[in-house]
Amino acid sequence: MEALAVFENQVIPYSALSAILDSYARPNDKINRLTKQGKLIALKRGLYALSDQHSPPKELIANHLFGPSYVSRQWALSYYGLLSERVVEVTSMCIGRSRQFENELGRFSYHAIPAHYYSLEQTSIQQGNSAFLMATPEKALCDLLLSIRHLRLQSTSAVLSYLSDDLRLNEAELAKLDTRAIRSFAQAGYKVALLNTLADALEVLHD
Repeated sequence: MEALAVFENQVIPYSALSAILDSYARPNDKINRLTKQGKLIALKRGLYALSDQHSPPKELIANHLFGPSYVSRQWALSYYGLLSERVVEVTSMCIGRSRQFENELGRFSYHAIPAHYYSLEQTSIQQGNSAFLMATPEKALCDLLLSIRHLRLQSTSAVLSYLSDDLRLNEAELAKLDTRAIRSFAQAGYKVALLNTLADALEVLHD
């Protein structure tokens, strides 16, 4: 439908969709038909996207499925080139309770962190006519380490081994990270020792 073209690459709330279909006697029936025809994708109750090449970026979908949230961890590290292995789940950070969603466009997971740490170092990334919220490379790495339960890395050598052997991160890209930013995250008072040890380890790569 031409009327839906305005929603290309966007996440569509039910209110906007029903408003543009208000010329139909039963907008809900039309929405259901469009979904069954594969022209619309139901992301979750009350939230839709156009199908095929008109779908929004997965990062934008993640921002809208649950919030407040921003894309981080493995998905962001892959986006920035630190992780070369294929990532199939869009990973985000949130406040409150961790949760997961799954729809036709993929799996989306949300990992809870304290509110005072959550607000640090997020950036808006423009992609076409869409913009989504994502962690900086430094914050994405810290988010991943801080949200792994029972992780104990007490030396720079242990950190470097974990980053390379367990997470399989690109050492050349790790060496580009700003350790001053990581030390500033530690000032928020959340898992301070781990963040400072991470900064120490990355500074070894700078030498």
